[in-house]
Amino acid sequence: MPIRVLLLAVLLLPACTGAQRADTTRGAATPPNVLLITLDTFRADRLGHGLTPALDRLAAAGLRFTDARTVAPLTLPAHTSIMTGLRPPRHGVRLNGASGLTGVDTLATRLQRVGYRTGAVVAAFVLDRRFGLQAGFTDYDDDIGRDPAALDVLSAERAAPAVIDRALAMLARRDAGTPWLQWVHLYDAHAPYRPPPDALARAGGRAYDGEIVAVDDALARLIAAVDARPDAARTAVVVVGDHGESLGAHDEATHGMGLYEQTLRVPLVMRVPGRAAAVRTDAASVIDIVPTVLALAGQAAPDVDGRNLLDAASTDVPSYAESEYPSVAGWPTVSAIVRGSWKLVMTERGQLFDLAADADEEHDLALAQPARTREMTAALQAIRRRVPAVAPAASAAAADTAQRLRALGYVAAPTAHAVTASALPATALRDWSAFEAALTDSRTNRVAQALPVFASLVAAYPDAPIFASTYARALASTGATRQAVTQLRAAVARWPSDWSLFHELSATARAAGLGDEALRAEDAALALNPHEPSALNGKGLLLVDAGTPAEAAQAFALAVEYDPTSGPYHANLGNARRAIGDLDGAAAAYRQALARAPDLADAANGLGVVLVEQQRAAEALPWLERAARDAGFLEAQLNLGIALQQAGELDRAEAQYRKLTSQPAPSRERAAARALLAEMRRR
Repeated sequence: MPIRVLLLAVLLLPACTGAQRADTTRGAATPPNVLLITLDTFRADRLGHGLTPALDRLAAAGLRFTDARTVAPLTLPAHTSIMTGLRPPRHGVRLNGASGLTGVDTLATRLQRVGYRTGAVVAAFVLDRRFGLQAGFTDYDDDIGRDPAALDVLSAERAAPAVIDRALAMLARRDAGTPWLQWVHLYDAHAPYRPPPDALARAGGRAYDGEIVAVDDALARLIAAVDARPDAARTAVVVVGDHGESLGAHDEATHGMGLYEQTLRVPLVMRVPGRAAAVRTDAASVIDIVPTVLALAGQAAPDVDGRNLLDAASTDVPSYAESEYPSVAGWPTVSAIVRGSWKLVMTERGQLFDLAADADEEHDLALAQPARTREMTAALQAIRRRVPAVAPAASAAAADTAQRLRALGYVAAPTAHAVTASALPATALRDWSAFEAALTDSRTNRVAQALPVFASLVAAYPDAPIFASTYARALASTGATRQAVTQLRAAVARWPSDWSLFHELSATARAAGLGDEALRAEDAALALNPHEPSALNGKGLLLVDAGTPAEAAQAFALAVEYDPTSGPYHANLGNARRAIGDLDGAAAAYRQALARAPDLADAANGLGVVLVEQQRAAEALPWLERAARDAGFLEAQLNLGIALQQAGELDRAEAQYRKLTSQPAPSRERAAARALLAEMRRR
């Protein structure tokens, strides 16, 4: 919970009077611009059926690949492959939010070296700069509002119209004489599906398809704006999905756990200057984007896994995919390879499908085709054994981390989520879909319906950290914080290398009034992940609770250093700075918060308080009026009255105090308003 600032302590007293990079392309033909659009959770089979007129027009004018697949049904690993041309075993990013890309060239870094201006606008926190894809981008807009109290911030997103607005503003700054790369990421089709009413109506009431319609509407505006630029004739447009969506196929509601075609097949459309329109049926992959775009720019693509799709087509290129997401439930990971019409899916054993005869993947031919199964298994294992492009960084501080955890009363373990099941449970995808449905219930004020589902999953899968932590979070949301703390204590004992579990324990213990335990758990989270902004912010809040605002300010300063896009973190820094008397520093932090979250009442209130304390009450009024729009924010209501009084607007001040005194419930703000009103009458 953010800190709130109150003026009572002082005002209950009697009133008194870039440098630009050198363009290495000058003197030669200017290379083409590249507009790269990535569509999250967009099924390939939604093209060409009346839902996507803008994309269909683009496909009709360019190259449409009808057999394109992703490498992972997860946003961050798939986008990392899109941006590097490497499969996950080589770039090392296997899960959302678990780690980021380091030490590997991206499409942006390669193009920036040869004079391209580079910009990106992403729509979801899962692609936040901390995960490494900002490398090579001069402008990386990941300014996505989110609730700092929410522990599942990876789901934070912004809608397509806002993303397109930012992208168009970024493109407006691009010189038409200098080549540019602009990446635009749209997340709307990801669950939960909440399309605008008109888009839902055009999709026949189907919510997922309504999101597809809304995404296409946004793309129409972006493409029209790019086509109106003076450099449109030399601008390539590449549109690719990161993965699809199951929509109930094979008992999977969304994506991530299985590797069936509904989640692996993606749209891939390219409109390339000088290339005739064509429909391509040869196999393509998201890893082919980097070598293809680099070829357009006249650059080589050494040591990538993909191929240049503008070269002669090859029908024998295998498509690889994997998901390590089942590991969060203690289940075996899954991988797949497609060669021609044959597909092998491997968990504890291989399943072989002939996609030409069995598009729905219902008939396992592994026993009937043992030679083919062995051959494809060997090819799959060879890909998984590939040496990473950059060796994972060794943890030089591992021993120190273990020592710090022991000092805090916890025992370290070498891995966070070991796979405990020897085989994928027969009901795994069905149970996971039930979990996702309960998760939606818990986020939409139907926690009572979700709790029995979470409890049954914890009982059925005691080795699944995600079920344990989600159940505890749901308990805490109902006020059962002590029971939630008990659940999380057991979780950190079982998985003592998972920083996020310690952070959840800290937040829940704080809510339960267990400050000492909360601080100890947050320190454990930071021992495991020293640069995690949410843990640093959590520690700052605990230090404020402990009455040490100077130390809290240091923690908040680190939180905003590692996560500069969070308005609430900046607001908390402002509040801590104000508490230690650094009014100028507090005002600067509040302004940073409001630049990122204009409706953040805590920051508007804090800035108004600082201005009043600096004897600038008239300047404070707009900020306090903004904060006081929140009728339940009584501190802001009172502070507005005080500012009005100091600004000489006595009638308005009296009205504001009367409004507070009419509050039915007792509060310190109501009592203060009565005292101030009585003081005004005595004068």
